[in-house]
Amino acid sequence: MTTTELTAATLAQLQQEIDRLQQENDDLHIALTTIAEHGDMIESLLNETNVKLRSEILERQRAEAKLQNILSLISREKQDLEIIVETIMQHGDVVDAQWRQKLGETAELLNLDSLTQVSNRRHFDLHLGQQWERVLNTQEAIALVLCDIDHFKEFNDFYGHLSGDDCLRRIAKTLSATLRNPFDLFARYGGEEFGVILPQVSAEAAQQIAKRMQASLAMLEIPHHHSPTNAFVTMSFGIGRLYPQPGQSPLDLIAQADENLYKAKRQGRNRIVGH
Repeated sequence: MTTTELTAATLAQLQQEIDRLQQENDDLHIALTTIAEHGDMIESLLNETNVKLRSEILERQRAEAKLQNILSLISREKQDLEIIVETIMQHGDVVDAQWRQKLGETAELLNLDSLTQVSNRRHFDLHLGQQWERVLNTQEAIALVLCDIDHFKEFNDFYGHLSGDDCLRRIAKTLSATLRNPFDLFARYGGEEFGVILPQVSAEAAQQIAKRMQASLAMLEIPHHHSPTNAFVTMSFGIGRLYPQPGQSPLDLIAQADENLYKAKRQGRNRIVGH
């Protein structure tokens, strides 16, 4: 190969190398230009991502702190509960007895008339229903005495309501003390009216109980100067007595006793009517 041909070949190679370098230089220039054009956006994205990461870290730290507080509270509550359970187990009999006493006292208050301290109408209705079912099953009789203070309005008008309340209390205490059978019940039926439930009694026994109450009231000698019936407080008594049958209800017994009570009043009061 001649010197001229060698020189031409070398120049061609040099030109190719120059072109390649020029292309790389152009590519690098394009890359640098692109980075320069989008650098601010990339930096902004990086900053935004960094802020989010910091926010998430803070939220997780707060959540962990709350969780720790909850766990601590649960632990304390657990300890307190264990103490309570241990106390109950150690003193369970005492606590149980106290609760039974409180429940018994509450039930008793619910059944008492606040003024006279004898059974109230609620207890009367409940007891009558229970005894009615009992004698219905045993096919025995049940009696009811309804008694009402004669001319009690005139008593209140003349002596005053405080004296009227005292009169009701004395009568309730005295008449209730005449009962003997544990299933008998003396109750304030309403106002100046009282009811006496007498399960499993004969007609004669019901009459004797009413007479005993009438005599006990007379011994109190509560003055009633405005009564056209007597100088002392008196009562009228109506007795009802039934052998409960299917299809009947305690209302039938009440209606019978109530009818006889009003007969006693129409006949002049201070008397006993029925069975």
